[in-house]
Amino acid sequence: MRPYSEQVLRALENRYGPLPEGVPSVAYIFEPGVEGRCLYISPSVEDVLGYPRRQWLEERGLWDRLLHDDDEERVVSNEAECARSGEKLVQEYRLRAADGRDVWIRDEMTVVFDRQTGADPLFYGVFLDVSDRKRMEVELERLALYDPLTGLPNRALFGDRLRHVLARRGRDSATAVYFLDLDRFKRINDSLGHGAGDEVLREVAERLSAVVRPEDTVARFGGDEFTVLCESVGGVLEAVAIADRLQRPLRQPLRAGGADLRLSASIGVALVEADDNGDGQHLIEDADAAMYRAKERGGARTELFDSAMRENAVRAMRIEQELQRALEQGELRLYYQPGVDLATGQVVGAEALVRWEHPRRGLIVPDRFLGVAEETGLIVPLGMWVLDETCRHLAEWQSRPDTAHLHLSVNLSARELTHPDLVSSVLGCVRESGVDPHSLTIEVTESTAMADGDTGFRALRDLSSEGIRVAIDDFGTGYSSLEQLRRMPVDIVKVDRSFVSGMAADSTDREIVAAVVGMGRALKLCVVAEGIETAEQAEALRELGCDIGQGYLYARPLPAAEMDELAQSGRYMTHSPT
Repeated sequence: MRPYSEQVLRALENRYGPLPEGVPSVAYIFEPGVEGRCLYISPSVEDVLGYPRRQWLEERGLWDRLLHDDDEERVVSNEAECARSGEKLVQEYRLRAADGRDVWIRDEMTVVFDRQTGADPLFYGVFLDVSDRKRMEVELERLALYDPLTGLPNRALFGDRLRHVLARRGRDSATAVYFLDLDRFKRINDSLGHGAGDEVLREVAERLSAVVRPEDTVARFGGDEFTVLCESVGGVLEAVAIADRLQRPLRQPLRAGGADLRLSASIGVALVEADDNGDGQHLIEDADAAMYRAKERGGARTELFDSAMRENAVRAMRIEQELQRALEQGELRLYYQPGVDLATGQVVGAEALVRWEHPRRGLIVPDRFLGVAEETGLIVPLGMWVLDETCRHLAEWQSRPDTAHLHLSVNLSARELTHPDLVSSVLGCVRESGVDPHSLTIEVTESTAMADGDTGFRALRDLSSEGIRVAIDDFGTGYSSLEQLRRMPVDIVKVDRSFVSGMAADSTDREIVAAVVGMGRALKLCVVAEGIETAEQAEALRELGCDIGQGYLYARPLPAAEMDELAQSGRYMTHSPT
């Protein structure tokens, strides 16, 4: 290598040597190449990397030998390009310090040519220790890509890994995505507290991670939902076997919050074959849909995604979009199912029922869209619309002497019952409309009231304390006990229509109705029978002591104008059931 003139070296040293003495940086002049010499390095190098300054000046190739293996190829390539192009180079890489640590440095390097001697180029520049910043970046990346509670990859990292797996998958195997949702996890949080819930989630993460292969990914998708990515499975049978392997450790006893617990999960599986150009997001959605099927079938089971689920998912998405538009454009309508005093035949109130007046498909009954509304969360704004309309109509009735005594009831779904704003929203509607709270009834099904535990109990208790009445709908079809019923602030029980319709043909149904009526009277509750279609049913219910009846014998659900006519007349209309 041709030597540099003293003039060039002195100029470089004078320019860059004094610079770092007062700042945490290292100035240097190096010959390029693996065995290149260090012609100058500032004394601060000893503080940054721990090696004596003399060692740098005397030992050829030290710089390159300290380069981290993962950075070496990139750094050497960048320096070669810098020497060729003469452009400034800024890069970050790791050097091994004297105490064995990896020190991240930010290096700003420039190449200089000695025009007097024609010698090979020299590198000169300054580098800084940026290890603290790098550690912060690593921690921020960890927070962005990993779940802080369990340490598992989060939703974002899982999706990224899935995309990479699908891009490189082979043609001799399939890729499987598993979506797991813990069964009845909400009860753990409600009964033992969120600390116990966190313990359970951490234990579940460890157990799932312990039964997968090293190349598989377990992620916490959110809440009590976990996802698993298996890059290579042999087919459907192996995919199901893997699901069983994931389920097995969850069934083992677990202690959290001072209680012994047994868990299970609903698992959905989506499989993409090797020759299928599947999309990662669709796979997750398909596995999610299969998981919901497992949930609907009782939980603690595995379901494979099929084309029917895809069709249902597409249909649900369309309904969701159109229902959102219906809310925005005023396509919803309230119909009313009258309630009649069985002793006097007088109309005493009505149950508000929502209908959807679709611009192309006409009037749509709630069974066609309420399930989607509940699943997507649209049930909350839809329910608020029903409540607003009901209170508005009730205020009109109370402004007239002949209808002021009537009451209206609205139904609440499971999601509405546990919504944090439920109580304030209902009370806000009541106060804004000016209606008497005693004339408004909130109806929840027996299964909903029992399943939602303390959260639902508290909401109903708060509403009841403000004078709003509470009704248990479909009573007799759930699993509530007399003790649970006594705990709840219940004013009304509604006998399910299935028992009413079977009273004439099945003595057991009649006995059940008689028991419900007797229990209601013992607890001083109002008893309402649903689904009355014949005069014989109405007479039998009246003899048993049932208070109020609803059904086609009196009227089908009526639009608001017809309900107003019936309310003002005070007498029911008899319709023959069809």
